[in-house]
Amino acid sequence: MEFDRMLDYCAALERSNNREWFHEKENYARYTAAKADFTELLLDLKFRLSEVVDPELGERLLFADPKAMQYRIPRDMRGKRSGPPFSPRWGADITGDRHSLLPIGYYLHIQPGGRTFFGTGAWCWEAKMLLAVRQAISAQFARFSEAVEQCGCPVWGDRLKNVPRGFDPDDPAAEYLKFKSWLVSRTFADGELRSFDGFVTDCVETARRMEPLRVFFNDALTGFQADPLGGF
Repeated sequence: MEFDRMLDYCAALERSNNREWFHEKENYARYTAAKADFTELLLDLKFRLSEVVDPELGERLLFADPKAMQYRIPRDMRGKRSGPPFSPRWGADITGDRHSLLPIGYYLHIQPGGRTFFGTGAWCWEAKMLLAVRQAISAQFARFSEAVEQCGCPVWGDRLKNVPRGFDPDDPAAEYLKFKSWLVSRTFADGELRSFDGFVTDCVETARRMEPLRVFFNDALTGFQADPLGGF
């Protein structure tokens, strides 16, 4: 199991992002080996995460298939006339079911160039979901603020210029109500990607700090279980 194989493969794919290169025998063997490393990493991570997250997510992670958590490197090009056919990264939605909204889980993204990150958050693509999260933040701002502070990472995501209609511009939560997605993440430099065990330990400790915020968003979106998950 090696980070180097995953990082080197992504860098090579980014330079030669075409189907001919991807399917060349030697390159496909590199892809298969790197994917096996990523699967092993997820297997360890999901078990370790199950020990620090709430029971709802923890139980799902114990029985989750790490292969089912992964996003495909080949992109869905249906209806697209241009763009690279592959995503040069290793990505996984660490939940119990990548195709269900709840419970919200964690996301892992491995890509060279300091673009590796681990995080969580609420990614909303429907107006009713946005409203639910904004209402929860406004009504429980003390709980939300405490969770953000414990997380130790800034909230990021698409946001509006003004407080959305229906909310008070003087609300103490006004700046957070402008967001259209609320995401938190820890970024890793390439030099930090050495030992699988050390990396998993870092992710688990990060999740421990992020867990109150993840649970907050999960509670806010209760009732949307049937909607498909769009991604981090």
